[in-house]
Amino acid sequence: MVIAEKNFKKIITQSGLVSIDDLNSASKVAEHLECSLTDVLLGRDLLKEEDLGKILSKFYQIEFIDLNKQEIDIKALQSIPEDFAQEAGVVAFKKKDNTLFVAMEDPHDLELIEHIKKITKDINKITTFVSTSGIIKNALKLYKTSIAEVEQIETKTSDLSVITTLEKILEEAIREGASDIHIEPLEDRLLIRYRVDGVLHDEKVYEKSFHPSVVARIKILSDLKLDETRLPQDGQFSIITKGHDKVSFRVSVIPSVNGEKVVLRILESSLTRFNLEELGLLPEDQEIASKVLERTHGMLLVTGPTGSGKTTTLYTVLGLLNKSNVNIVTIEDPVENKIKRINQIQVNTQINLAFATGLRSVLRQDPDIIMVGEIRDKETAIIATNAAMTGHLVFSTVHANTSAGAIPRMIDLGAEPFLISSTLNMVIAQRLVRVLCSKCKIKGNLNPLTKNKLKTAKKSISPEILKILKNIYQPVGCNACHQTGFSGRIGIFEILNIDNNIKEMIVSKKTSDQIWRVAREKGAKTMLEDGIIKVAKGITTIEEVFRVISE
Repeated sequence: MVIAEKNFKKIITQSGLVSIDDLNSASKVAEHLECSLTDVLLGRDLLKEEDLGKILSKFYQIEFIDLNKQEIDIKALQSIPEDFAQEAGVVAFKKKDNTLFVAMEDPHDLELIEHIKKITKDINKITTFVSTSGIIKNALKLYKTSIAEVEQIETKTSDLSVITTLEKILEEAIREGASDIHIEPLEDRLLIRYRVDGVLHDEKVYEKSFHPSVVARIKILSDLKLDETRLPQDGQFSIITKGHDKVSFRVSVIPSVNGEKVVLRILESSLTRFNLEELGLLPEDQEIASKVLERTHGMLLVTGPTGSGKTTTLYTVLGLLNKSNVNIVTIEDPVENKIKRINQIQVNTQINLAFATGLRSVLRQDPDIIMVGEIRDKETAIIATNAAMTGHLVFSTVHANTSAGAIPRMIDLGAEPFLISSTLNMVIAQRLVRVLCSKCKIKGNLNPLTKNKLKTAKKSISPEILKILKNIYQPVGCNACHQTGFSGRIGIFEILNIDNNIKEMIVSKKTSDQIWRVAREKGAKTMLEDGIIKVAKGITTIEEVFRVISE
């Protein structure tokens, strides 16, 4: 018994979780796209999967099961053939004696239940639970773990199975565009998660017995100590995969109460080349940055939290300046991508090769351009500013929340204000927002919560920019974007161009707020404004902008 849309609307309205206006708007969109109302409500984040499940449970008078939080017995899952399970949208998650526990969207579908009884062996009773389409689709991914693999893992009879399975995990993560792979031992199973476009999601679940073998395999590839399980270890390895010349992985292993947890950072050796526009810089900011990059000396700083794209921005800038008439040297921790014609140095604290010691040596290498991965101590700050003062172009990152905040940060680290004033050309603060999928994004309206956030942040938004926020788009989710509604990421920026007025303020030790106020008067945009412009262009959502700015 499928819920009629009229009845479903009534149930949603009674729940009080979605306003009537939002419900009517979503209904029109669903009709236009020829998709279900629930897909639109979930895609536009008007309803959570768990809330939808509770609503369905109340309607059907059957218990809701969240398979994301439920241990799934792989053998029970495999008792229903994959083709049938995918087509019918059912997940067998538990088997006890002759009873099979099954999650489905319509637990009152008696014909389907009878068919499951016929195709399963040694099953006398089917106990049904209601779940949502999205939760079921996610659980059905577990069929990727084949029966043969499970048996091999359980018996530990074949090293080949571990090698093959790990290769599949790595290749699939690359194919999905993941930046990190998390291999997490839980109390009774092994969870594999991918970070795609900055967001972590569960991908696979294996028997706990597979954990020691896969960790050992990664340690062998990374040349780490197999017998060391009490202390953290770091390493790196590379593989050749289909469609990729070479892909490297940075490995971090830490001990946890359930066993060693491994995180693999994917470092594609063949770095995608960007220009300033592809990074996300608006035309007027591209012009400012291009003029700054024409200078032969001085310093450019990039700020932002971990994972905000700072290294990609610096690599892009280096790529634009990488010509035959310049000598470029970098000091990085780690070297994330190898770039032709650029001399890259890997920091190694075990042999006392830190940023500061490396930078001193680099200055004796006749460099034109120097990139320092991060300025994090007094020694590095002083050497970097002196290098910029003596005819070198220096690029680096510092930890600060805003572009203007980089200046007091440098002073706190020990750089003299007059040196900063003389050398600093520009500061770029940035975050990464997810890009709306071009295949399924739809026009929408601002929800009440977002409207309130905009009102609160009104001081950071010029009236001219606020006016352009008329047409906005929302994510829906389709096969092209793995049902997320997003595909890829782009930067939102806050550019501080250091002109003579700002230089004088730095020498006078003005606060970051005072410096930014003057920059604003000269036309500098806040990061929120930059994000709103991208929202108005249909590139991202206002919710994404607020999410990353609050990081």
